[in-house]
Amino acid sequence: MASPSCDAPRGRPLRRIVVLGSPGSGKTAFCHQLAGTTGLPLYHLDDLYWSPGWSRPGAEEWDHRVRALCALPRWIADGNYADSAEPRARAADLVVLLDRHPLLCAVALVRRSLRLRRSPQGPGTAGAPPGGSGRRRPVTARGPEYVPRRLRDSGDPPVLSLTALLRKALLFRRRDLVVIHDVLRRTGAPVRRCRTRRQAAALLAELGLPGPCPPSAPAQDRAAGHLDGGPAGGPQPGGPLPHEPGGRSTRTTVTPCTCPASATATSLWRST
Repeated sequence: MASPSCDAPRGRPLRRIVVLGSPGSGKTAFCHQLAGTTGLPLYHLDDLYWSPGWSRPGAEEWDHRVRALCALPRWIADGNYADSAEPRARAADLVVLLDRHPLLCAVALVRRSLRLRRSPQGPGTAGAPPGGSGRRRPVTARGPEYVPRRLRDSGDPPVLSLTALLRKALLFRRRDLVVIHDVLRRTGAPVRRCRTRRQAAALLAELGLPGPCPPSAPAQDRAAGHLDGGPAGGPQPGGPLPHEPGGRSTRTTVTPCTCPASATATSLWRST
């Protein structure tokens, strides 16, 4: 199947980047490094989607959360969720598609599951978080592992079903990728497709060079919620959208990544 692709847009800053790919393709590791090199705030869709007990939001609430994210002026959106790919692709300056072989993705999922199981005190119990809340986070020999925020804070197991993840990875090209391709063609979003770690590492190096992305907003602006020096009345990180179409206000909030893995971004994508 042919894939939409292009060079990264030239001559304009990249303020919104969508990263798509199969479970096990390395999206989260890629996004942590991309956020570190570009200064863009990172948002994990799993943080927005999953609630304690691995509970899912209703369709309307999920749509509100996605639109709240899309309305923000600067972001990296980490996550697949093919049913919500279109609004993110329309809002994005660039879509990165990590299209690794399904078997490689499946192996990566098994390895991560084993790392979590072999952590000294078991999944979700090693590595006390700051603030003395008593909750603990999974830490393996490779360092902190990403777990969706609400699951991490509530002490839920970091993997709901390895079997389901493996099935999703092995069928990704035949199912999710078909939907994603249709969305990308329909929206005309600029796309960079990476099939290997080497290609992903080269793209990270390219996007991290001065010029493609604006510098981070000053600390005082971030603290005030005014990314890019925008007006105080604009959408703010961690705050609700002012109004939905039709004038109905929302209470949906989105918060950038604060997971421990972001402080020690893996070098996975720098290997060959």
